[in-house]
Amino acid sequence: MTTWAEQLRRSTSGTVYSRSETREAPGMDLYARPHATPAAILAARGISDVQAAIRVAREYQVPLSLRGGGHSAAAFAAADGGLMLDLSGLRDVRVDPLRRRARAGAGATWGDYDTATQRHGLASTGGIVSSTGVAGLTLGGGIGALRGLHGLAVDNLRAADVVLPDGSVTRADADHEPDLFWALRGGGGNFGVVTGLEFAIHPATEVTTGLLAWPLEQAQTVTAGYRARADELPDHTVADLVFGHDDHGEPAILIIPRVIGDAATAAPFIEHLRASAPPIDDTIATRAYTASQNFLDTAARWRQRVYWNTTTLHHLDENLVDILTAYVRSAPSLDSKINIEHFHGAVSRIDPASTAVGFRHAAYNVFVEAKWDDPGADADNRAWASELIQTLAPYSAGGAYVNYLPRDADQERIRAAYGPRTYERLRAIKTMYDPDNLLRANQNIPPER
Repeated sequence: MTTWAEQLRRSTSGTVYSRSETREAPGMDLYARPHATPAAILAARGISDVQAAIRVAREYQVPLSLRGGGHSAAAFAAADGGLMLDLSGLRDVRVDPLRRRARAGAGATWGDYDTATQRHGLASTGGIVSSTGVAGLTLGGGIGALRGLHGLAVDNLRAADVVLPDGSVTRADADHEPDLFWALRGGGGNFGVVTGLEFAIHPATEVTTGLLAWPLEQAQTVTAGYRARADELPDHTVADLVFGHDDHGEPAILIIPRVIGDAATAAPFIEHLRASAPPIDDTIATRAYTASQNFLDTAARWRQRVYWNTTTLHHLDENLVDILTAYVRSAPSLDSKINIEHFHGAVSRIDPASTAVGFRHAAYNVFVEAKWDDPGADADNRAWASELIQTLAPYSAGGAYVNYLPRDADQERIRAAYGPRTYERLRAIKTMYDPDNLLRANQNIPPER
């Protein structure tokens, strides 16, 4: 064990795993197959452990990476030869139904969070795969099923407990550390180690959702029917499209509607979709909220080789549908897919300047998921995802959801994701709180020099 790791072991209550032990450490259980092997992992038990990790990283100039839920497709949780600060043990969720507030530790998943809040019939906008971490999803913006009613996860964030890069502890909210609080709502993990998040919670007990699937040959007919209602959807309804393959490996287009309410509430939109063309698969049902949040879990297989990429669109016309269907047919892996997330309602009405999110103005978010198993196919799958985004560039609405950016996104791309004004404000705040760029294992916003 290295000198700094030995010091860490002596000064913390958490468990320290040496390089030879890291492969078996719980912290290395990651959604994306890791690109790197840390020299040590600290499984934190509390704030003092977080402070110790920061102290050692600064003193010994050790690359520091953070692991919350472990769902980062860019696999930023692991840095070669560095120190992974594993926060997954801080996963408590406390709910105050009278104040309509819930607090989640930095290691909590949305499955943990939804289970706790649903005991009171309450929820916040959060991830639609239950193993996704609350902290990571939120700090990048947080797209979820409640976005039409209540906006993004960051729009529901009311406070954050943070260990700053100098080791001090603070609580950021609208009245205390307002610049930091603004930056945390979309700026990712650039400004401090968030150990707890407090959210507003809202009534939500059942969701009518599921899959509607058609052969890809019917993509134009299906999307025409979708577009006919997309701009008129009530806030309680969101619907995403998926261009990919069905369970039999056949090219398909899917729509995943999520209606906050019962079958009667959902009927007008669902029946319209069914009438546009008879689906070959239809799993629409009214489900308990927690079930609606995890019915796609089986599609999120862990430890695959993954590469995500993203852009935004103002519209989804026939030409774009042709482009998307062509890319599905050319995909090197049948596991890969192209998700189209529609934005309307609260997510679009909220003042863009109120948070650091850079994509509210767009009508659609394009989320490309390349997923495969063969190491020899890395280049082909990454090229497929990147070339699709390049092909869509002339149609882009600008901005991007940073949680979907690939690991190799450069500064030009990150700046464009936020937009120039937001990016420069984030840089100024980064310079204030992390002038040495200790927290750089992320979609990094470097401090001003």
